[in-house]
Amino acid sequence: MRIRSSKQLLLASLLLICQQCIASAQTPEGRLAPDTPWATPYYIIDTDQPGPTVLVVGGTHGNEPAGARAAAQVMHWPIVKGRLIVVPRANVRGLNANSRYVPGADRANRDLNRNFPGPNVKSGEPRGVLAWSMWRLVQKHKPDWVLDLHEGYEFNKSHKPPAGKKKSVGSSVIYKRGPTTDPLAKAMQSAVNATVTDDDRKFTLLSQGPIATGLTNACIHHLGSQAMTLETTFKDQPLSLRTRQHRVMVNVVLRHIGMIDRDCVNVVDAMERDDKTIVVGLYDGGGTGAGGVRTLTDMLDKADGYRVHHLGPADIKSAVLKQCDIVLFPGGSGSKQAAAIGPKSRNAVRDYVNAGGGYIGICAGAYLCSAHYSWSLNLVDTKVFNKTFDIPGVGKKSMWYRGKTTTIKMELTPAGKAMFGDIPLKFDVRYHNGPIVSPKGNPDLPTYQPLAYFRSEQVKYEPQRGTMVNTPAIVASRFGKGRVIAISPHPESTPALQPIVLNAIKWVAGQVATAQRAGTRD
Repeated sequence: MRIRSSKQLLLASLLLICQQCIASAQTPEGRLAPDTPWATPYYIIDTDQPGPTVLVVGGTHGNEPAGARAAAQVMHWPIVKGRLIVVPRANVRGLNANSRYVPGADRANRDLNRNFPGPNVKSGEPRGVLAWSMWRLVQKHKPDWVLDLHEGYEFNKSHKPPAGKKKSVGSSVIYKRGPTTDPLAKAMQSAVNATVTDDDRKFTLLSQGPIATGLTNACIHHLGSQAMTLETTFKDQPLSLRTRQHRVMVNVVLRHIGMIDRDCVNVVDAMERDDKTIVVGLYDGGGTGAGGVRTLTDMLDKADGYRVHHLGPADIKSAVLKQCDIVLFPGGSGSKQAAAIGPKSRNAVRDYVNAGGGYIGICAGAYLCSAHYSWSLNLVDTKVFNKTFDIPGVGKKSMWYRGKTTTIKMELTPAGKAMFGDIPLKFDVRYHNGPIVSPKGNPDLPTYQPLAYFRSEQVKYEPQRGTMVNTPAIVASRFGKGRVIAISPHPESTPALQPIVLNAIKWVAGQVATAQRAGTRD
């Protein structure tokens, strides 16, 4: 038995740390289709330790974003041997346009996953700029494993297509049968199905092999790779769930071949990050409105200096939250969001903010972070105007509900003006039953600071009259070492007002100093 000295052990530990740092690098190795409108980066994470070469591709079809999001997360995994090549946004223009096809390509070459060499010699040439560039990459590195992350429009297990139509391959593992792939595909199916409660949505195994002119089939027939197409389903499922399902399946493969030595399903970002990028965890699970999540996602994707990860109930835990600079709970229903994540995850959010994380709550998220309800997070010392009155001819009604979406006048305080920059002092903003707040008086919570006030109101029932005007529309507070901003209306719905949300994110992330407390204008 060989005994190492303490110095040798220290050097070995430092070498391992350096290798893991290399394995989580985020600098692009190069670009596919450089100097063209379809240019997109690829990443190579090399441990310099003998092992397999694995290619993970996302976003081949631009209307299938979960694969792109998941691939971008997988490239942060701490691999311990071999080489990981990641192309997170293969069809970058399609992703930006939410289009299955490659924008700008001629009709014959517009479907990227139909442009690769077929299984026989006569069909051995790729078609189109993107496919040619991707094929050169795989020919150069000859990956042992290829995982192409896709999404279907229906659940393969329960989909009943009309006569003459093909069945959707959504929620399936597509592979070519063999002694290596058969047991692995079953293990992937078992792992991902453990996350699925609806039997109709369970994942299936499609062992007839990938589509003839797709990337994975080309790698099987021309390079001898083990290759799989992994399909989630975008119908009626949040992006967070679909990206997590992709991570679950990829995790099984990488652990099986020894590329990772621990479960990485909860790894979505690098633990060591530069100070230029704010990592936002955007909750998109139960209790959220799909439109609001899309608006916030689009806003963050287009803005410089932000990276967004969609979080569902299964992601609201310390292991994931600590990889984010801030967590954002959008509009919808505060009580339903609280119920969806449950008491344990609500405590995880409190612990995260208390330890220095940031929290933004918009409308429902502002209800959620209040100190008012039994299900509240108790991050901000706000109570909510929600008294119940017996309305003649109507019955008992809670006063939180003020009717359909409308426009309300708002005014920034000096502190709000300092934080939000070039936003006008007074403006109109979309409002949809956000909380009307006042101090709760909880001695364990600091006093909040108003950043904006409502200067008009929406009234559906007479007892609401006069209860909204001159109440705080946006408040900021501290909670432990963390920062919180609660926003009652929806500035994200108006492009000109989106800097309010972006600057709020910067403040809770600690990139903007606390505005000095100033007298508010009433």
